[in-house]
Amino acid sequence: MRKALYAIEETLAMVLFAGTVLLVFVGAVGRTAGVPQIWSVDLAQALFAWSCVFGADIALKNRGHIVIDILVRTIPAAGQTVLSHLWQIVIAIFLGILVYLGVKLTLVNTQRVIGDLGISYAWVTASIPVGAALMLVTTLIRIGDLIRGLEPTTIQGHDGEAL
Repeated sequence: MRKALYAIEETLAMVLFAGTVLLVFVGAVGRTAGVPQIWSVDLAQALFAWSCVFGADIALKNRGHIVIDILVRTIPAAGQTVLSHLWQIVIAIFLGILVYLGVKLTLVNTQRVIGDLGISYAWVTASIPVGAALMLVTTLIRIGDLIRGLEPTTIQGHDGEAL
């Protein structure tokens, strides 16, 4: 089930990013030809917001986020394990707050209209709580894997590699 959802998320991120690129190209060609397509920029920005949050969750699942571990390397393995558990809990709390505040922001923006598109700006701001919720699920799964011993318990990176 996880693999199927991951594949869907990855496909959505790629399609939305490709749509962003295509719309920016359409806008640039339109401006060059003297027929500006103003709506293309607005729609490209909306698609880009969604592709970013899907990409952030994909990076989190693949341990692709940057790790700065210069101080962590000096801590013994047992301390790194404690910090790893604690850090995942802090991340989960932050993402939970982001979901809550993102929903509030989305509700505030329901009446706001995206430029020339005529659709609610809530469609853009909804990317924040949705992306944070996806990352929260990923983090909670990682916490469960840490507890069961299925996840590495150190938070030390390796030179040239991101965790």
